[in-house]
Amino acid sequence: MKDFMASVSPSTGRVQPKTKRRRILRHSLLANFLILCAILVIQLCGLWSWLRLVGAGSFMRPQSVILTDANGAELRRVYWEQDRLELADDAFSPLLKQAVIAIEDERFFDRGCIDVRAIVRAAIANLTQSESQGASTITQQLTGNLLLDRRDKSVARKTVESLLACRLEQVATREQILGLYLNHMAFGGTLYGAEEASRTYFGVSARDLTLGQSVVLAAMLQRPTYFSPYGIHLHTAISREAANAIRAGSIQSAEQIPSADITIGLLGTHFLTATGSVYVRGRTDLVLDAMQRSGFIGEARLALAREELKSMRFEQRTAAVAMPYFALEVQRQLKDGAVPTGYPCDTRAGGCIVETTLDPAFQSLAERIVQEHADEIRARYGAANIALVAADRATGNILAYVGNVRYSDSEPGSMIDMARVPRQPGSSFKPFVYAAAFDAGLTPTTFLLDAPISLGGDEPKNYEGGYRSWTKISHALAASRNIPAILALFYAGGEDAVLQTAARTGIVTPSSVRERERKTYSQFAFGYPLAIGSAEVPLLEMVQGYLTLANAGIRRPLTAVRSVKAVDGTLLSPLPAPPAQAIIPLYARWLTWILSDTSIRPTPAWNAALTVPGIQAAVKTGTSDRCVHYDFASGRCTQLPGDVWTLGYSPEFVLGIWAGNADYSPLARDANGMDVTAPLWREFIVGAHALRPDGATRFPPELIAKKRSD
Repeated sequence: MKDFMASVSPSTGRVQPKTKRRRILRHSLLANFLILCAILVIQLCGLWSWLRLVGAGSFMRPQSVILTDANGAELRRVYWEQDRLELADDAFSPLLKQAVIAIEDERFFDRGCIDVRAIVRAAIANLTQSESQGASTITQQLTGNLLLDRRDKSVARKTVESLLACRLEQVATREQILGLYLNHMAFGGTLYGAEEASRTYFGVSARDLTLGQSVVLAAMLQRPTYFSPYGIHLHTAISREAANAIRAGSIQSAEQIPSADITIGLLGTHFLTATGSVYVRGRTDLVLDAMQRSGFIGEARLALAREELKSMRFEQRTAAVAMPYFALEVQRQLKDGAVPTGYPCDTRAGGCIVETTLDPAFQSLAERIVQEHADEIRARYGAANIALVAADRATGNILAYVGNVRYSDSEPGSMIDMARVPRQPGSSFKPFVYAAAFDAGLTPTTFLLDAPISLGGDEPKNYEGGYRSWTKISHALAASRNIPAILALFYAGGEDAVLQTAARTGIVTPSSVRERERKTYSQFAFGYPLAIGSAEVPLLEMVQGYLTLANAGIRRPLTAVRSVKAVDGTLLSPLPAPPAQAIIPLYARWLTWILSDTSIRPTPAWNAALTVPGIQAAVKTGTSDRCVHYDFASGRCTQLPGDVWTLGYSPEFVLGIWAGNADYSPLARDANGMDVTAPLWREFIVGAHALRPDGATRFPPELIAKKRSD
């Protein structure tokens, strides 16, 4: 009563501040408790909802895309964050499954969702030994690595991991879980999944692993990067003092070496003594011991595995492609759907093995030629960039692809794939103008007037200057005269007819550009300069166009991909588009005759530059000019060469070469296709035929025809 009265005012009977504060404190504690309970309930509800959603699909991850050359050698491996290829659950080598179970979860098929026995064993070991042991099951490792942050060592994280593992084992079979584990666990660096690790380290699929190889992969799981075959812990190492003791004979067995002096590696090591050797075990020996304890192998197979591990060899790491432009082009085609696979075969889905058409022998030839001539061409003609595309004439398969002189971020423009950048083809576009003119009734023996003309105030000139009066089309094209080509465009029916003919052969960019430009300016047109190559075209399309001419007007797709397969070998890509007759065969045969006839080339110098000894070849050069200074007073423009080309084909190959500058800077005044790119073109054709000695060296009758004036 006294205490109570002390807290109440005698005059007013009101509760004093001290009692009021206590009441507020009690209410605050109760409110906080209720809030914490609510938060806990919400979290538990969220966790339960998450657990209900966990299933095999929760572990889906992007897979890698492997690009190979025509011989199956890996060109490039493309992936999104993790380098991975997946196999079906039942496709892995049984030896790999046994090795993994033995070392990571020996009672995998018999235990409950939490291995209490393993927890007790690990606890005892951790109390009695210097090194700690874990007790996580395969399922816990899987859920922890893929759905949680295993760097978090808190009890809360481990509890959630156990709950997730129990949930997964409710909705998936143990075989499915083991397959998920083998497909998703890390194997060093960016490598994930046993299939990718097998291909990288051993050059085989995880279906075909030997016992020794299986043991190596299982041994890596504990510390993948640490035990990487490419790292410093491939073999077990010992301290210098221990090594000296072995050599002195004071240590004669591994058991005598203090554990502090041993750095365990992936493989064990034999240290030589005066009378023999001391073998210090590696992580793989622990896996073999576990497999024997589990009854997976006996003494005989144990001995064989140890012998295999003694001579274990690993694949050399694939070096980066020296000229990666082709691989990047294939990636672009896969991403853009240019190679239809019916499957999302790109860096965010993947799981594909893409066999390309690139032939390593022809690619080496192309790279060597470009590299050997690049410095001279740059110094003499001012062309810093070169691109080359070579294809098999009969199939359209790309055999060699050089997008630039070198791939380096230290040189401006060198990382640009100039085979894909549209540039003005100059006179190398003229055969398609004449193809359209042939369709309008002209023939190689039709005479066109090579004389001064005026078109809308312009007075176009021939590249070499002068005029030749009435000239046969065959001679006009062979001598690359501009005025007859412009007249041929008008005889053909104008710009529309030429663009349509070019597009049918595979040169589609000019038509696309005109269509795009007309959306903002309806009167846009290339005009007569189209006839002399003013419309920009990528080298790839020019090669496609010449490939059509080389096959008597039949358009065969210029192909970079031979097949796309899933990891299990299932063919994903459909058959390529069938060939189509783009232009009348006779017109293409006429063009082949004109471009290969040495008797109508205008000068001995031209003939020497374009003739390939012993090999019939149809070839055309091109040079585009660029305005470098405009004189407003006179209305005249000082021009210098901008792009130089050589396009053509032999009975076996189609080849296109471009040279210029990625930044559009002009070339030296004397630069032209005849002097800059034709020598490279001729050298490649000679080398390519040497690589295919049984190939044809003369065009068969069905590919060439001559129309005489008489």
